[in-house]
Amino acid sequence: MTSLELAEIAEQRMSDPSVLGRIACNLRSNELVEQRHRDERTFQVAWQDSGDFWRCTVTDSAAARRLVQLDLHENGTIRVDVFESCRVTASPEEGILCLTRYK
Repeated sequence: MTSLELAEIAEQRMSDPSVLGRIACNLRSNELVEQRHRDERTFQVAWQDSGDFWRCTVTDSAAARRLVQLDLHENGTIRVDVFESCRVTASPEEGILCLTRYK
């Protein structure tokens, strides 16, 4: 997806008062990351090829704390560890990862 398309995804649902922020990026790519957050936090998204799976780690830029760690396996299995209240959507068909943070 392009930066504009990812920005549109990051903007979705930001009018919902229970949503603190959203992050959208392409699967298996560190290049384009779009995020919108009411609490002014920013996050780093890092994808790493680990052989038969890809690992994505999302960390708070200021505090160096993990928000999410996601393993995307070649057989379609997805394993997610979440360290804050959020919803994780990984869509291999569309090639995107979207995180929605909640209050």
